[in-house]
Amino acid sequence: MITLLRNWKGSIDINDKHFDTVAQAAGFIATESLDDVTIKLSSNHVNVPVEQPAKSGEQRILVKSYMTRKSSDDFDFMKKWNNDIPMPIRRMQGTVEKTTRGMVYMKLHGFAKKTIVCQCCGKELTNPVSRAYGVGPICLGKMGITEEIDNVAGITEALEKITWEGWIIKSAILEEEEV
Repeated sequence: MITLLRNWKGSIDINDKHFDTVAQAAGFIATESLDDVTIKLSSNHVNVPVEQPAKSGEQRILVKSYMTRKSSDDFDFMKKWNNDIPMPIRRMQGTVEKTTRGMVYMKLHGFAKKTIVCQCCGKELTNPVSRAYGVGPICLGKMGITEEIDNVAGITEALEKITWEGWIIKSAILEEEEV
């Protein structure tokens, strides 16, 4: 059976065990005695034409909340395109490195923004100090920021040190502005 798939370029799941290549799967089958075999193929090698970005310079973006979540059974974009590393903050700033018809690859960092909703989870901020930098105390903790909540300068600096790079679905970008 594996012989039929020897030219497959994507990953393969056999009985819910994941293999990055057919060769790895063949090694597994050779060592196991399998009565029933369930095979699931997934193509990781999608031919997507990549273009140089039309815009240069820093951009500030706000994305839909699903861009800050790991992959799920219903939505596996992060796993396929970003090694299952989601954006840490919904509102980030950085440069466009390359684009496709439906996606943009960006190098981003966090920034403080005065707002009434959390830049990470989108919940309303009730503390006036949290509103000064735009992130609630629970989300600060999830990001590993241990500054006192009223240390606006310290939290602002910590937010700017948070970095991420990866592919973003263009339709997930809710706001975009040049800095």
